[in-house]
Amino acid sequence: MRKPFIKPFLVLMYAFLMLFVFTTAGYFLAPFLGRRKAMAKIAQKYFLHMTRVWGVQHHIDGWEDLPEEIRDGRQPVIFIANHTSYLDAMMLGCYLPNHPVFLAKIEMLFIPVLGLACWMGGVIFINRRNRPKAIASMKRAARLIHGGATIAAFPEGTRTRDGQLLPFKKGVFMLAQDADVPLVPLGLTGGFEMLPAGAWRVKPGTFRIHVGQPIRTGGISDPDLLRETAQEAVKALVAKG
Repeated sequence: MRKPFIKPFLVLMYAFLMLFVFTTAGYFLAPFLGRRKAMAKIAQKYFLHMTRVWGVQHHIDGWEDLPEEIRDGRQPVIFIANHTSYLDAMMLGCYLPNHPVFLAKIEMLFIPVLGLACWMGGVIFINRRNRPKAIASMKRAARLIHGGATIAAFPEGTRTRDGQLLPFKKGVFMLAQDADVPLVPLGLTGGFEMLPAGAWRVKPGTFRIHVGQPIRTGGISDPDLLRETAQEAVKALVAKG
C-alpha cells in the first residue's frame, strides 16, 4: 500500500510557511521585548500550533516533584535530555521555565529560516570541529547561567538513528561543574516514532517528557563520573516509555 504523499507534503510546506511568519513576528517584537524573550514567546506559540496540526499530543510527568525554585525558573539549572528527533526542542520549549537557552551544533545556524529563528532565540551554537570556539561558547553559556539563565542541552550531540541512547559527550557536564548548578535529567519518548532522523513527515502520536530529580554537581568532582551518573538517570527515565 502506497503511503500518502500530497497531504504530508502540504503540511510540511505549511510548517515552513508558519515558521517564516512567526519568525518575522518575533523580529518585529524584538525591539520591544528583547530579541531572546520575543522569540521565545513566538516560538512557543508556533510549537503549540504545529503540534495541533500534526496531531501530536504531549504529556509531562514528574515536573511537580521538582523544587519550586526550579519549576518557576528562579534556580538556574541545566536540563539534559536524550535526543530523539527535531520535535525535542519544540516540546521542551513548550514546557521548560524561564525561556531556557538551548545549546545546539553550529550546523543548525545554516538551515534557512530555522537558523535565523534559533539565533534570535539566543541559541548558543557549538562548533565541535573548532575546540577554541567550542570552549568560548561554553564560557558564554556559563556567564548566562551566572546571570540567572537556565540552559537546555542534548548531551548526545546529535539525534539517535535507531532509537537507542547514544554516549553522552563531556562538555555540558564540565559546564555544570564550572557554573555550579544542578543538572535535571529528562527522558523523552515518542519523538523517534513520530519523526525519526531522515524522515520529513510527522506522524500523529504522543510525546512524553519524564522529569527526574536534580543531580547536584557540587558533590561530584570528576566530570566523567558526573556524565555517567547523568546518563544512567536519563536512561532510567527513557525506560518508563
